Amino acid sequence: MIKNDTLSKLQHQLCELKLEERRVCSDIRHLVARNNMIDFAQAKQLNSMRSGVKKKIANVEAKIIPNIIA
Repeated sequence: MIKNDTLSKLQHQLCELKLEERRVCSDIRHLVARNNMIDFAQAKQLNSMRSGVKKKIANVEAKIIPNIIA
């Protein structure tokens, strides 16, 4: 079982990643709502940021969940 200190750090990291995910999705949503023209590079960068944050969230959740169940 992971120590409480390590678990709290992982939970804090998870909260920060969730906030980052909300920011990226909000940026995408605002661009779509305003019908602004964006270039392919910017769209690709936003998409890679979103998918990268989702992967990081999945990794942190994988570390936390087994300790909650146990």
